[in-house]
Amino acid sequence: MSKAVLLSIRPNWCKMIWAGMKEVEVRKTRPTLETPFKAYIYCTGHDGWVMKSPKAGVQKMDSRVIGEFTCDKIDKLVHVGMMGSIEPPKLQIVTPDLWYKPADELLQAACLTEAEAEKYLKGGDGYGWHISDLRIYDRPRKLQELTGLRNTRFGMEPVEITRPPQSWGYVREL
Repeated sequence: MSKAVLLSIRPNWCKMIWAGMKEVEVRKTRPTLETPFKAYIYCTGHDGWVMKSPKAGVQKMDSRVIGEFTCDKIDKLVHVGMMGSIEPPKLQIVTPDLWYKPADELLQAACLTEAEAEKYLKGGDGYGWHISDLRIYDRPRKLQELTGLRNTRFGMEPVEITRPPQSWGYVREL
């Protein structure tokens, strides 16, 4: 059984992903899956967002699984500061060789300012999920078309999805 992830994303961010402007999704946690893995985009809310598809006509986008992408890389975001400094710690990316580099490019790809990222992370560390191979569906899917996965002592068990995840959750790959 192939595991994937279902991400709940607000309509304004979904629109930026759809337009190709948002290439990184910043989250407080990450799955234990190795990259690359498939991620499904659930557009939250009820803002009345509709799109016209050449194949399917006008489609409701909010409260639907609107597409999928491959998460091919996850960067760890940490706070780095100098001991005794009056400057607050800055968000940095941990590199594969365990050095730090500024998070400016990652935050720009996530369409976030450092202040917005700090507000979301509330002083904690985070992760930058990279979006590649984006595919927006002609006909968005209902949440119930996916199968959730719950961790048990015997492994992952399929479960019906009755509501979207608060942030993200494991699902069976379609």
